[in-house]
Amino acid sequence: MADVMVVVSKAVFEKAYGKNPQLGAQLGMDRYSSANKAIAPVGSGGKLYCVTVRPPNESLWLVAVLENPQFDGEAWIAKPATTPITDITSLRGSLKFESGKGITAAAGALGMSLQTPRVMSANDASLIDALLPQAHTGEGFPAAPKIDPNTGERKQGDALVQAVIEEPYADLPRQVFADALQARNDPRGEFVMLELALAGPLSIRKREDMKARRDALFAQHAKTWFPTALDYRTRGGFISAITGAFGKVNAEAATLFATQPVVEASLSHVEAGKLVKAPWLRHIRELSVRGALGDKGFATLVAAANAQQLTSLNVTAGGLGKKALGSLGAHLPHCRTLVLTANAIGDEGAAQLAEWRHLGQVETLYLSSCGLTVAGVTKLLSANLASLAKLTLSKNKLDNTIGLAIAKAAPNLAKLELLELLGNKLDASVVQTLAGAKLPAIRRIDVRANRIGKPDVEKLPVFRAGQA
Repeated sequence: MADVMVVVSKAVFEKAYGKNPQLGAQLGMDRYSSANKAIAPVGSGGKLYCVTVRPPNESLWLVAVLENPQFDGEAWIAKPATTPITDITSLRGSLKFESGKGITAAAGALGMSLQTPRVMSANDASLIDALLPQAHTGEGFPAAPKIDPNTGERKQGDALVQAVIEEPYADLPRQVFADALQARNDPRGEFVMLELALAGPLSIRKREDMKARRDALFAQHAKTWFPTALDYRTRGGFISAITGAFGKVNAEAATLFATQPVVEASLSHVEAGKLVKAPWLRHIRELSVRGALGDKGFATLVAAANAQQLTSLNVTAGGLGKKALGSLGAHLPHCRTLVLTANAIGDEGAAQLAEWRHLGQVETLYLSSCGLTVAGVTKLLSANLASLAKLTLSKNKLDNTIGLAIAKAAPNLAKLELLELLGNKLDASVVQTLAGAKLPAIRRIDVRANRIGKPDVEKLPVFRAGQA
């Protein structure tokens, strides 16, 4: 069984249905005249998706879906289609077909390029079906895909929502989703487009106007669009980040992760053993665990199969000790941000961190209030820090010799842009040492809350000094 897309030429279409057909009209097509052998796969029980290209902008219209058509020697015949004429232009970049080649026609050649029938993939058919009016239910929210509570697998449901979930950082699936809703005057479509626009460059006046409109829509429809008791943040018209107790998140997971592309979670009251067994954890990319995790809990988390996709892990004040970081080993291969603030890992922990196999790809590292001395930092700076752009060492036990340690390690800090040394035991003598360090990418060195005043750095714009 296969579905096939065929094109109805402009001349044939207008001869049968007139030159000014309207979107939404039902043409009742019951046949497609062609003996092209490429259509044959549909004969085993598939659907024939009939499209036409409309001037002046080459809009792609779906004009009929013939179900289970049969070939009589001249045409493929089925029951009269009830399909309303539907504009599917927004799917041009998403349809891939079984060939995987998609629609690549140059301007003015779309109709010609579609003359050869194309076998469609299951996803192609789902995307088109999702644009049809009957495929949507409820105010602004299509029927949701299902999620298996045991495996975390999302089941095929509304294809447009599915596409957003499968590419949570991409804008195009959200735009396609919005186009489908705006075609029905559904305010959710406008909300999606406003949030996408607000994420980009805008004039001050336009940003203010668009934000006011976005906020008004949110106030009116949020309870319908985002029916959750959790604190959340949206991006591009969908929930992208959630905050709440683990138990509450887990209770909503079956619905929440099936309908929203959630990639960030800030969780409290976490039991590591239960968290790592939660199938939805593997959809999270940025995880913050609030509260005491402990060395054992940390080891359980970083080794879990469901956590290996994490790009950011924050365990501020997690109750980690000097041996906790030894569990990192070869785990968390995609981690780019690691926050260990307010954990008593000490110099021994810094040495263990230096042994982590994937430290070289970390871009942001927070080690404030970790009980570090210059000796521990020196050991860390000798490790592979090829990607490190931000290093926070505030409120540790550092003295002025940290300047020499950083200057000596400068060849290993080629990408370091931001260095924070707030609240240590530093005075003005360290400024010249740091200023002389050959850090090619450095943009700011923050030495506030030390014995260093603004006059000490007034000729060194890269420094920030004074009170924090």
